[in-house]
Amino acid sequence: MTSDLATALGHVRNAVWQLLSDEREERLVLGLEALELEALLNPDDVEPDVVPLGAGPAESLTLARDVLEGAPDQVPPAAWAAIRALIMRLG
Repeated sequence: MTSDLATALGHVRNAVWQLLSDEREERLVLGLEALELEALLNPDDVEPDVVPLGAGPAESLTLARDVLEGAPDQVPPAAWAAIRALIMRLG
């Protein structure tokens, strides 16, 4: 059985991949911010689950946020602001 954190990290990893695969400068910057979010969420080096790819990075991050809301004790306070900001910037 996988943890909520591993599932959420899988969604964040999908968003990172989607953003860094796009060669537009603003998407690459957002991809680096998503990588920072992944590191913030994962200080214990949990292996992310392989999860279905969202329709886009905003959807992947929204899915991650939804999973994390079910396990708030696994989320550093700064991560909430980071994930919300990324979702908003991706529109």
